[in-house]
Amino acid sequence: MAATIRDVAALAGVSPSTVSRTCRNSSSISLKTQEKVRQAMTQLGYEPPAGAMAQQETGLRTVGIILPSSRTSSFENPFFLEVLRGITQLCNEKKVLTALITGKDDAELLDSVQANARNRLVNAWIVLFSREDDPVVDYLYDEGIDYVQIGQPSSHPNETVAVDNDNIAAGQEAARYLTGLGHRTFAFVGSDPRHRFSTARCSGVRLQLQEQGLDLRPATVAQVDVDDPRALEIMEAALFPKTGPRPTAVVAADEMHAVLVRHICQEKGLEIPRDLSLISFNNSIVSTIVSPALTSIDINARQLGIEAALQAIKHLDNPDLMPSRTLVPFQLIERESCQAPSDTEQTSA
Repeated sequence: MAATIRDVAALAGVSPSTVSRTCRNSSSISLKTQEKVRQAMTQLGYEPPAGAMAQQETGLRTVGIILPSSRTSSFENPFFLEVLRGITQLCNEKKVLTALITGKDDAELLDSVQANARNRLVNAWIVLFSREDDPVVDYLYDEGIDYVQIGQPSSHPNETVAVDNDNIAAGQEAARYLTGLGHRTFAFVGSDPRHRFSTARCSGVRLQLQEQGLDLRPATVAQVDVDDPRALEIMEAALFPKTGPRPTAVVAADEMHAVLVRHICQEKGLEIPRDLSLISFNNSIVSTIVSPALTSIDINARQLGIEAALQAIKHLDNPDLMPSRTLVPFQLIERESCQAPSDTEQTSA
């Protein structure tokens, strides 16, 4: 089996990113370290990517920003727009270029990342999502390519630079607010379980309810991406379960899901918040322009982007820094989409 960049790193006693930088003659790597890396490459018979040894740094640096694969929803989701705003703000200040990478599906996205990586067009990467069994993150890790991940890493957590919220605590905060209003029957709607942020928020809701002797029934949990053709059907089943009481409160993992909840309520003749209280996450402009305005957990998306860019540049300048996890605080913003359940609803619950 041919030697890999990680084999070279282990033998030389450096990080894979240091090997990668040595291959492209980076001035950030000392001559002593470069010599140690090249000796390990020779000993193992490692062949760097074509053209990597000959490339000289131009002085310009580029951070690649990887959006999740999607035909439409990545560009429609205000969360990503706010994160991008934060990243570009910091990169502009540091005179670092940015490149946006996306694709209609995982295969196209991976192909685009690989093409940019092979041609050395990008110096560091920021992955704007975290999900189970992700081929893009696996590729970056296996090739020893620097990346910062927004979200809780689903693989290699101790070797990944991550920027995140405490999404379990945020889910607890949402449930705590609603139980404080008197709600006792809940639904949760969020993304496919592969997405770590959504499952963490659901876990937080469940933990908070359990603390108060309540339950989040499986029948009232809908985990489906908003661009899934079955999304409305699956979410409607959670809001109107075949058995047991109808939920009086809904926690939506993001505003895109909250918008679908509002659509279902309109179709079914339910009024928010009179018949159903609704709380969401992100606190983007969507939360303020819908009627009634959404109570929301503000996860400070722009700050997530700023911190991710800061970490990407910091690790680019100092390749042997240890991986770290940065937590960005959140806060609850009260608006008009939540109120105490009616006496009838409390009795039926």
